[in-house]
Amino acid sequence: MSRIPRSAKLVVVLAACAGLLLSCSSSGGKKAGSSTGGGASGNAVDVKNFSFNPASLSVSKGTKVTWTFDDGAKHNVTDSKNTFKSTDLSGGATYSFTFNTAGTYSYICSIHPYMKGTVTVK
Repeated sequence: MSRIPRSAKLVVVLAACAGLLLSCSSSGGKKAGSSTGGGASGNAVDVKNFSFNPASLSVSKGTKVTWTFDDGAKHNVTDSKNTFKSTDLSGGATYSFTFNTAGTYSYICSIHPYMKGTVTVK
């Protein structure tokens, strides 16, 4: 039985990591809502089971937050100050907004007003 060179093992590991990263960063063909620029990953809100998860998010100025609508029912995100508002979305669609001004942004789903969330921007 022959040994596999260390360099070949490294190539296999790197290829596997690259494939994993590509699958994580892929939009999967999902339709995006409004987007106003870049931001860091990990600033995502899932809209599922008639709730925002996480309900509260704290980010730095210039961060893009993305909501993914995974319920069968349509939902939206509507800021109480009309700073941002998505269309009614479902089925894996996304909406993104970049927060460039510090403050606290309370939002709801205007279809289901008991669904509430907050983004705090520092």
